[in-house]
Amino acid sequence: MKYKKIKSATRMKAPYAFMLALLIMGMASCKTEKMVPNVTESNKEINGTWAIVSATQNGSELINLPDAMTHLSGFRITFTDGKYTIQNPVPFIVSTDGEYTFNDPQYPFDITFKASEAASAVKSSFIFPVVQGERRVTLTFSPGCEKNIYKYTLKKVK
Repeated sequence: MKYKKIKSATRMKAPYAFMLALLIMGMASCKTEKMVPNVTESNKEINGTWAIVSATQNGSELINLPDAMTHLSGFRITFTDGKYTIQNPVPFIVSTDGEYTFNDPQYPFDITFKASEAASAVKSSFIFPVVQGERRVTLTFSPGCEKNIYKYTLKKVK
């Protein structure tokens, strides 16, 4: 009689052992696959001439001030293969032509300007959003006094 009890207990454990073995084999045979395609981000292309479409100083919009838009609307900055030129200067991070570089060409967060006759380079934050289907460049900087923070949004001139 004792022998039958052991035999029935073994029969009860056998299905569980079999299921456990299947589970372990199933988990061991799984391999992970990369679901995200391997895409490299292109370098940010800003070559061309840009004009100011929005300007703030310490959070206050400058475009709405009397005669401010007339002065700001004449400003142009042209980027060409690591160099820039300025037309109709306004309070800006640099006042003369020179060279520029990004902190990272694919994912830039900063742009550094080095004017031709300047002893050192100056840096601005760099945002490159698409607004109404068109690329914009937003620069935030302080051209002198650290208490004056300018934020210019530029749009490419067609």
